[in-house]
Amino acid sequence: MKIRDLEVQTYLFVLLGSTLFVDKSRDRLRPAINVFLKDQRRVAGYAWGAAALAYLYRQLGMATRVGSKSICGCLTLLQAWIYEYFPLFRLSQILQAPDAPRASSWVCHRFAGGDDARQRLVRYRQMLDEMSGEDVSWTPYGRDAGTEVLRSLYTGVIRFADVAEGYDPVTSVRHRALTFLSTCQRHSI
Repeated sequence: MKIRDLEVQTYLFVLLGSTLFVDKSRDRLRPAINVFLKDQRRVAGYAWGAAALAYLYRQLGMATRVGSKSICGCLTLLQAWIYEYFPLFRLSQILQAPDAPRASSWVCHRFAGGDDARQRLVRYRQMLDEMSGEDVSWTPYGRDAGTEVLRSLYTGVIRFADVAEGYDPVTSVRHRALTFLSTCQRHSI
């Protein structure tokens, strides 16, 4: 292997391991990623978004277990999902070009309740406790999402390395939203 190829492989390993496939250690990377980086001609052909989604789904499942105190995975993806489905938590949205990533359409601003993390946490938990099914946007992409977002129609298994998670766009969104709500409501300060 040439030095340049090794440098590129190392860069991609660190980039993917610290953004899409983050673990709870905050200082280790998943070795399973490296297997997919050895042949650089194939790297662009992998569905990294699906891999990140499968990994995040696995981490969400693990985070809902009793005794779990943290979560990992691509939390930017989770935040974007929360902004889409939970209007109460949405930040200011800016108009984007139709082909721009949806996650980049949210503008961060300071929390109205102040900058104290504990105050924000208390406020978010209060908001979660007061939420009902009507507070969830079950169809953020429109009632006929199949004609607008064709990729959302996939049903099956999303796999990456040692992770395989079932996905059904109809039941997954509702299940994950309700799991998110019940998990957040279970935990107290």
